[in-house]
Amino acid sequence: MNRYETMLIIDPTLDQDKVESLISRYEGMIKADGEIISIDPWGKKRLAYPIKKKPTGFYVLYKYKAGYKVPQTLVDDMNINSSVLRYMTLVVDKRAMKQEQIDLIAAGKELKKEEAENESVSEDKKEIN
Repeated sequence: MNRYETMLIIDPTLDQDKVESLISRYEGMIKADGEIISIDPWGKKRLAYPIKKKPTGFYVLYKYKAGYKVPQTLVDDMNINSSVLRYMTLVVDKRAMKQEQIDLIAAGKELKKEEAENESVSEDKKEIN
């Protein structure tokens, strides 16, 4: 199984329930033959240029592991669905996955360092009081 990322831009004029149902629909299509790593709804963002006369779009990023048929199934459905303004699917390179893990580890260490600093500052405040 390969690792994929699919970015989806949904029509911003849809109400929130329809957007959520569309997100869960594609989630179900991925889960049928793959494994979801994460779904990251970015929300409504301004587009670089109007698409179908719309200046904004609702962005969603899917990260998942699946066989080669799942991305093609998603593309076939997104081509038909008029609520989808644009989409892009990428195969994640193994080097990119390693770098992502390194970044997560580094972010975890920075987070622990910040927590330790915050605790020492709060202890200093207690000693002063």
